[in-house]
Amino acid sequence: MDEIDGELFREELRNFYSNDIKHIADNPQEYSDFVSEKAGQAAMVARAGSTVQDSDQARYFSYQLGDKRVGLLKTEGRRRMGGEAWERHFPGRKHVSSVVGLRVTHPLVENAGDVLLEHQLRLDGKRALVMSRPATDEVKPRLEQMGFVRVGDNEDDNEYVLDPRQHPDKWTLNEEGKWQRVDKPRLYLSKVESSDDENEGSVEEYSGEEYIETDSSGDDPSWYFERLNLGPGTG
Repeated sequence: MDEIDGELFREELRNFYSNDIKHIADNPQEYSDFVSEKAGQAAMVARAGSTVQDSDQARYFSYQLGDKRVGLLKTEGRRRMGGEAWERHFPGRKHVSSVVGLRVTHPLVENAGDVLLEHQLRLDGKRALVMSRPATDEVKPRLEQMGFVRVGDNEDDNEYVLDPRQHPDKWTLNEEGKWQRVDKPRLYLSKVESSDDENEGSVEEYSGEEYIETDSSGDDPSWYFERLNLGPGTG
């Protein structure tokens, strides 16, 4: 796992909404419905993330398989929390230790998303408390499977938080005092076989038409409009 700067992160992010990824998304008969759906999700999340203005606390990480980057992670810093649901799940705690700003993985590998989350937990230490704001409903079952719980008091609140100490069946501290998955003591990357959705952007990044029209990369917006069922772009 490498920490990289914001400029390289944005450059590498373009690879996740490249023509190669869109080809996978558009050809389920060549790959599978699941892999193509995952590719489409990766492209949408990466494209949305490419337009976001990051805070000064943002950190960027890359996971590499051979000479190919197969996962990217952006984290944001501590955030103060409150509310009834928060107090019920995390009494006495006032902040999350970090926020998942963006997590995107290559559609032809699995476990990359787990590796990125594991790395974020390790960065935050033994009292890690990581928040995610999933951009789509498809991500939420996967978050719950990993131990995230919803902490919003209102129906529209889209905040999920993971305290690995509350889930000893899923997370454990290894002999080095670092977090790791209980069922995967040494996470590795391989060809996709499971149905886990590992691409995650915050809901603010994935709000529809606006992000498609604000990127100046020369990318054809019609592909995204079609996937969002917005019809052809105008203007």
